[in-house]
Amino acid sequence: MTQADTLTKPVAAQVSGPPFFMSFAHVSVPSRDLEMSKKFYIEVMGGRLRVNTPTFCAINVCGTEIGMGNVGCTFIQPETEYPHFAFYCGPKEIVQMKEWLTRCGIPSSNFWTRSCVETLMFFRDPSGNMIELFCTGGVPGADKMPKGPPRGHGTAVDIETLRYETFSVPGK
Repeated sequence: MTQADTLTKPVAAQVSGPPFFMSFAHVSVPSRDLEMSKKFYIEVMGGRLRVNTPTFCAINVCGTEIGMGNVGCTFIQPETEYPHFAFYCGPKEIVQMKEWLTRCGIPSSNFWTRSCVETLMFFRDPSGNMIELFCTGGVPGADKMPKGPPRGHGTAVDIETLRYETFSVPGK
């Protein structure tokens, strides 16, 4: 019997459902180029570097730890929407981010909606990982935006156009 068996045996008889976790720790995504990934998540997304090693880094973006590694990675294809991760933002911020991405030479999707109230937008990091911005309401013209199903790919958004090789941060 292992130490883990000893620790879980008394608990196993009492378990009636999943535990309540304390909080979300992090998400880790593949990176083709860690230096470029760091530049993107710090200078484009406004994150703070938390961990920095030759094969892994972690950057905090609005309270979410995003880890990036360059060993043992699988990359998503240009036509792939899932997996992706999303950030909530306000109406001013979604417009500002779209303009900022354009200034950095990073393609982003058009704004789109599901129910003519919220506004969504996709873009990718330099390694092709999909990021979604989700604004719950308040963007003028949301009722006239392309309407998509629960997933936007293929109807409201052409995600295959979101790949890029390089970007530059203005003033850097």
